Amino acid sequence: MPELIIGYQKKSTMVLPLFKLGTLALRTISKPIANRLKKEAGLHPTFRQFIINIAQANHRFTTTVQRRLYGHATNALIRPLDEGRAVQLASELFGELFVFKVAGIY
Repeated sequence: MPELIIGYQKKSTMVLPLFKLGTLALRTISKPIANRLKKEAGLHPTFRQFIINIAQANHRFTTTVQRRLYGHATNALIRPLDEGRAVQLASELFGELFVFKVAGIY
Protein backbone atom coordinates (compact mmCIF):
# COMPACT_ATOMS: atom_id res chain seq x y z
CA MET A 1 0.00 0.00 0.00
CA PRO A 2 2.70 2.60 0.80
CA GLU A 3 4.20 2.08 -2.66
CA LEU A 4 0.96 3.25 -4.28
CA ILE A 5 0.99 6.46 -2.26
CA ILE A 6 4.60 7.15 -3.22
CA GLY A 7 3.76 6.55 -6.86
CA TYR A 8 0.78 8.91 -6.57
CA GLN A 9 2.94 11.62 -5.02
CA LYS A 10 5.40 11.39 -7.87
CA LYS A 11 2.62 11.86 -10.43
CA SER A 12 1.07 14.81 -8.60
CA THR A 13 4.40 16.62 -8.28
CA MET A 14 4.98 16.14 -11.99
CA VAL A 15 1.59 17.58 -12.99
CA LEU A 16 2.17 20.96 -11.33
CA PRO A 17 5.33 21.90 -13.30
CA LEU A 18 3.70 20.77 -16.55
CA PHE A 19 0.64 22.90 -15.76
CA LYS A 20 2.84 25.93 -15.03
CA LEU A 21 4.80 25.34 -18.22
CA GLY A 22 1.58 25.11 -20.23
CA THR A 23 0.17 28.34 -18.80
CA LEU A 24 3.49 30.11 -19.43
CA ALA A 25 3.45 28.91 -23.03
CA LEU A 26 -0.14 30.10 -23.43
CA ARG A 27 0.72 33.55 -22.10
CA THR A 28 3.76 33.74 -24.36
CA ILE A 29 1.66 32.83 -27.39
CA SER A 30 -1.09 35.30 -26.45
CA LYS A 31 1.23 38.34 -26.48
CA PRO A 32 1.90 38.30 -30.25
CA ILE A 33 -1.81 37.73 -30.83
CA ALA A 34 -2.57 40.76 -28.66
CA ASN A 35 -0.04 42.83 -30.60
CA ARG A 36 -1.69 41.78 -33.85
CA LEU A 37 -5.11 42.74 -32.44
CA LYS A 38 -3.73 46.13 -31.41
CA LYS A 39 -2.36 46.66 -34.90
CA GLU A 40 -5.55 45.62 -36.68
CA ALA A 41 -7.95 47.31 -34.24
CA GLY A 42 -7.91 50.68 -35.92
CA LEU A 43 -8.29 49.45 -39.49
CA HIS A 44 -11.89 48.20 -39.51
CA PRO A 45 -14.19 51.27 -39.74
CA THR A 46 -16.98 50.05 -37.45
CA PHE A 47 -14.64 48.65 -34.84
CA ARG A 48 -12.48 51.77 -35.09
CA GLN A 49 -15.45 53.97 -34.17
CA PHE A 50 -16.34 51.60 -31.33
CA ILE A 51 -12.87 51.76 -29.79
CA ILE A 52 -12.72 55.54 -30.25
CA ASN A 53 -15.96 55.83 -28.25
CA ILE A 54 -14.51 53.57 -25.55
CA ALA A 55 -11.31 55.62 -25.39
CA GLN A 56 -13.25 58.90 -25.15
CA ALA A 57 -15.45 57.54 -22.35
CA ASN A 58 -12.38 56.25 -20.51
CA HIS A 59 -10.68 59.65 -20.93
CA ARG A 60 -13.70 61.52 -19.55
CA PHE A 61 -14.00 59.12 -16.61
CA THR A 62 -10.32 59.23 -15.63
CA THR A 63 -10.12 63.00 -16.00
CA THR A 64 -13.20 63.49 -13.82
CA VAL A 65 -11.84 61.13 -11.16
CA GLN A 66 -8.47 62.88 -11.17
CA ARG A 67 -10.11 66.27 -10.83
CA ARG A 68 -12.16 65.08 -7.87
CA LEU A 69 -9.10 63.59 -6.20
CA TYR A 70 -7.13 66.81 -6.57
CA GLY A 71 -10.07 69.00 -5.53
CA HIS A 72 -10.49 70.77 -8.88
CA ALA A 73 -13.80 71.68 -10.50
CA THR A 74 -15.44 68.68 -12.14
CA ASN A 75 -17.93 70.63 -14.23
CA ALA A 76 -15.23 72.08 -16.49
CA LEU A 77 -15.19 71.13 -20.16
CA ILE A 78 -13.10 68.03 -20.89
CA ARG A 79 -11.55 68.22 -24.32
CA PRO A 80 -11.89 64.98 -26.30
CA LEU A 81 -8.83 63.08 -27.46
CA ASP A 82 -7.90 63.33 -31.12
CA GLU A 83 -8.75 60.26 -33.19
CA GLY A 84 -5.23 58.93 -33.52
CA ARG A 85 -4.53 59.10 -29.80
CA ALA A 86 -7.94 57.58 -28.99
CA VAL A 87 -7.33 54.64 -31.33
CA GLN A 88 -3.86 54.12 -29.87
CA LEU A 89 -5.07 54.15 -26.26
CA ALA A 90 -8.08 51.94 -26.92
CA SER A 91 -6.13 49.39 -28.94
CA GLU A 92 -3.50 49.18 -26.17
CA LEU A 93 -6.30 48.68 -23.64
CA PHE A 94 -7.88 46.05 -25.87
CA GLY A 95 -4.57 44.17 -26.27
CA GLU A 96 -3.84 44.24 -22.54
CA LEU A 97 -7.34 43.03 -21.74
CA PHE A 98 -6.84 40.14 -24.16
CA VAL A 99 -3.60 39.08 -22.44
CA PHE A 100 -5.22 39.50 -19.02
CA LYS A 101 -8.23 37.45 -20.08
CA VAL A 102 -6.06 34.63 -21.43
CA ALA A 103 -3.91 34.68 -18.29
CA GLY A 104 -7.04 34.68 -16.12
CA ILE A 105 -8.47 31.62 -17.79
CA TYR A 106 -5.50 29.48 -16.75
